[in-house]
Amino acid sequence: MSSFSTVNPATGDVLKTYEHVTWEGAQKAISDAAKDFQVWRKASWEERSQVLHNLASSLRSHKTEIAQMMHQEMGKLISEGKAEVEKCAVTCEFYAKEAPGMLRNQAAVSSPYTHAEVSFQPVGVVFSIMPWNFPLWQTIRFAAPALMAGNVIVLKHADLTAGTAELIGKIFSDLTSKYKLLRNIQVDHDVAAKVIADPRVHGVTFTGSSAGGKSVAMEAAKNLKKIVLELGGSDAYLVLEDADVEAAAKICVKARLVNCGQSCVAGKRFIVHEKISKEFIQHFVNEMKAAEIAPLASVKFKKQIMEQVEKLKSWGGKVVLGGSAPQGAGAFYPATVVVFEKDHPELHKEEVFGPVASILVVRSTEEALQAANSSPYGLGGGVFTRDLKKGKELIEKELQAGFVVVNDYVKSDPRIPFGGVKESGYGRELGHFGILEFVNIKTVAVAGEMK
Repeated sequence: MSSFSTVNPATGDVLKTYEHVTWEGAQKAISDAAKDFQVWRKASWEERSQVLHNLASSLRSHKTEIAQMMHQEMGKLISEGKAEVEKCAVTCEFYAKEAPGMLRNQAAVSSPYTHAEVSFQPVGVVFSIMPWNFPLWQTIRFAAPALMAGNVIVLKHADLTAGTAELIGKIFSDLTSKYKLLRNIQVDHDVAAKVIADPRVHGVTFTGSSAGGKSVAMEAAKNLKKIVLELGGSDAYLVLEDADVEAAAKICVKARLVNCGQSCVAGKRFIVHEKISKEFIQHFVNEMKAAEIAPLASVKFKKQIMEQVEKLKSWGGKVVLGGSAPQGAGAFYPATVVVFEKDHPELHKEEVFGPVASILVVRSTEEALQAANSSPYGLGGGVFTRDLKKGKELIEKELQAGFVVVNDYVKSDPRIPFGGVKESGYGRELGHFGILEFVNIKTVAVAGEMK
């Protein structure tokens, strides 16, 4: 059994020391989850909906406690933490209301049988491997639809936010004494691989780095387990020559600084037409200067950002704001803007997980699209233009990403699907498509007349 500690990134102080759950402990959690699944899968829509409403209420009652824990463990601003909790509660309420309709049996238009329809049945125990950057939201946005579909969850959270994971586990334990719908097991990578292989586990969802996703996908593939991957990103926003420059700059800064820039779907590359580039850069820098910057989640990440900024400079980037970390304790790194007058191929491969924005100046829309699509990632992105018809056509037919938007930035929401292409993963969360990921789409046919 190995131990680890959570650390306050603002001060470097150790918060709490934990022990990883052993394989024996994980096996018990899987076994108990499998038993609870047999009860939960038979629960009525009314019962499932009530449990999700109770979960929403419980999350709200723990809002301050959860926000403070996230603030202590990974530096999230208290206001952002409370907003995250509320978003999770709203997502629970959305699926409590909409899931029965989403999973209603669908009759076949025609078939070789007297009667045929499609039924959506839960797959069983799903292993959820979640990251530290949105420790509650990443969990709930998968859990709410998966639970309404009739599945149960075994959760492996990031060690960095083990305290938040404990809180999540307690909230689920207190929901009802009839069954436990989510079990938190803080396991290491070796035990996680064994969990994936366990025959009582029928699906896997992973949110994290592309490298981590590939490793998890290999384990899942070896054991023929369905998997959904939401991975890294280097989202590109194209600012065309006819854009509202001031508005675009404000929105792009919001896109870059989501969660202090520590978001897979944060805007990271801003590709700007040369005719409006000077004006855009001026507005962008002013907005970045005015922003409140929280600490990064770990000193380790601060060191990584420092190394990445040096790489950006070596590729021809010019630092016009920030660019150096302050002295002293804590994982603080300032808002930073790096401008590229000429393209460099490595720029589009780099995922900078922090408050560092890269601006690339281009001479045409075609050049902007080529630069945007040259990235191995494809999570989100967008276009700024006054021509909305042209903008929609560009993002729909040309921009290679799973979630694209005109004149705004990507915001995950329970009403619409979320996910990526290329090295940003596959499968979808949220919306109608998200709830279908962990169900057996089952054809049910009858020969003869039913009485």
